[in-house]
Amino acid sequence: MKIFATILCSLISIGAFAQKTYVLRQNYPTGYKYDFSITSDQIINQKIGGQDVHLTQNIGTDYTFDITEGHSGEKDIKVTYNRIFIKSIAMGTSMTFNSDDQDSTKKNPFSGLKGASFFMTVTPNGGIKTVAGIEKMLDNMAVKMSNDTNEIKQIKNELGKQFSAEVVKQTMESSFKIYPDRAVKIGDSWTVDTKMQMSMPIETITQYTLKEVKDGIAILSVKGTLVSKGNFEAMGNKMETDLSGTNSGETSLDIKTGIVLNSHLRIELYGKMKSMGKDIDFEMQGINKIVGKEIN
Repeated sequence: MKIFATILCSLISIGAFAQKTYVLRQNYPTGYKYDFSITSDQIINQKIGGQDVHLTQNIGTDYTFDITEGHSGEKDIKVTYNRIFIKSIAMGTSMTFNSDDQDSTKKNPFSGLKGASFFMTVTPNGGIKTVAGIEKMLDNMAVKMSNDTNEIKQIKNELGKQFSAEVVKQTMESSFKIYPDRAVKIGDSWTVDTKMQMSMPIETITQYTLKEVKDGIAILSVKGTLVSKGNFEAMGNKMETDLSGTNSGETSLDIKTGIVLNSHLRIELYGKMKSMGKDIDFEMQGINKIVGKEIN
């Protein structure tokens, strides 16, 4: 009887352990600061009017999140751009812009971003409830880039297309809106739908699965689909997209705070584009990475 009881207790214990649940959510501690580095390496192949065009890009942004206040699970955050850069190589020609380059004699659209900041309120699921301070940020950026009043207005209008409140909201959600709306156990999955329009419009439907928990770190496997259908403008040209693709990889986050510590995703996007009446065969492969760390 004792042996049977011991076996029964062991089975109950194993079952209870297997069913352990975890609450994964944004729980950034007020008063803390975090640095995030977000990079994207892309290889793009296009066929335009029978001509093959090969392009490689390296894009990155470094932020500091200063958690200023908390209320009902939501957190107010001051976001500061520490660095933003892009390097493109196409048809033997290289183009580089880096906010660290503060040479006023050069036309650098990123020079005004170094040290620029705005404010946002983040919900427990990682969604962005509000974005504030964008207008002031754009004013400060434009003034850094020119002394001419008319040119400042033009610069601000152009910057506003890439750094509007809605674009900033979508950009942040595409990286940090990852949490489930319920407690989950290992093996459970949930789906998150985000949109982003930095250049072309992209909707991402991503399935996250809690793969493993170790030493307070949750490992999530990531698998999703990408769709880009719509119109946008790039370098003065009107574009139309009909693209689809996938994203897959892993993300690790701290269970206590919800901070994303590391994310490594492979991106594929392919299909048709149209510009100036020409059809374009488009194919992109890329790696998106996020690295986060506390800096207090």
